[in-house]
Amino acid sequence: MPDEDEQSWGRYLGFGIEMAVGVAVGAFVGQWLDKRFNWAPWGVMVGVLVGLFAGMYPLIRAGLKANKD
Repeated sequence: MPDEDEQSWGRYLGFGIEMAVGVAVGAFVGQWLDKRFNWAPWGVMVGVLVGLFAGMYPLIRAGLKANKD
């Protein structure tokens, strides 16, 4: 049975992956919007920021939950 350190490691790796996926999806959607509506570079910049905030949301929730406990 894995100990607490191994479980924490996997959880924090998941936060990093969620953040990276959020930023990547935001960048791809922003790039598509730039090409579609000729908004360059604003679509990518806004998409990356939205993806970053979406990726940080689970991390912030987990931090608040841990602070409560």
